Amino acid sequence: MPGVQRAYFCTPMEPGALRAAAAFATVAAEHHLESVVAMSQWLASPHHRSLHTRETWLGDQLLARLPGTAVTTLNPGFFADNDMAGLPFAAQYGLLMLPYGAGRNAPPSNEDMARVAAEILARPAGHAEQTYRPTGPALLSPQDIAGILARVLGHRVAYVDVPFPIFARVARGVGLSDFVIAQYEQYVQDYQRDAFALGAPTDVVQRITGRAPEDFETIARRYVASVPEGTRRPATQLRLLGKLTAWMLRPAPRTRPHLALGDVLDPDRLGLSAHSPDWQRSHTSATALLASGAAD
Repeated sequence: MPGVQRAYFCTPMEPGALRAAAAFATVAAEHHLESVVAMSQWLASPHHRSLHTRETWLGDQLLARLPGTAVTTLNPGFFADNDMAGLPFAAQYGLLMLPYGAGRNAPPSNEDMARVAAEILARPAGHAEQTYRPTGPALLSPQDIAGILARVLGHRVAYVDVPFPIFARVARGVGLSDFVIAQYEQYVQDYQRDAFALGAPTDVVQRITGRAPEDFETIARRYVASVPEGTRRPATQLRLLGKLTAWMLRPAPRTRPHLALGDVLDPDRLGLSAHSPDWQRSHTSATALLASGAAD
């Protein structure tokens, strides 16, 4: 970081998030960074069952204590990118197979998230010690998402609420690690309980970037145009069916070892954010504060 004044911190959802935060914070302090934008997550909590979420929360605390550095935290829910895991099956078979139950979300695009971070880094004044939750423009159910995909693809798409063990086999088949799948399983349970619907949508993207957030149809059209599986073809259907059959014959991943539940003194205190009164209170208060700030 010699010569660097501002930086964006974002760790992948793989083992080592806390080590990465500690290394980043140490070097940022040594070089007296002027400002940092840090990617956190909506569920961040010291008592979540997801190891990655607990470590993200701890990383947030480290970065918030950087001496003399203006730190801004981005606190998003589920990205639209996550919904695109079901795009090949929606395009080829007309089935959006995801384990969301009846949960709702206002999914932001990767591009909008990048625009928010870039704007804050370019003009950090007024953003120090602020936490922002960028979202898409509308709260969507899984059925809403399927309907939008149907419009984009030009044929009917039905939402199928897939049991997580089946989804996990597909996720492993497309290359996700067992660690990621273990964390995702916890997030899906929060999704089903409407944790991502709390306080959504927000006007953060509009207020910070000066442009409206991308709607889900715009995002979906970009994805469909960028992947071969976005166009329905018999050969693609056969190939995907063969892969799906092979994935289903494999055992489901063992997720519990990747949650590191033994790292905490009282594992019984761990749970979902949707079930946590402390999380509900703090996030409801933060949402109300943001709303009043927007009104002012």
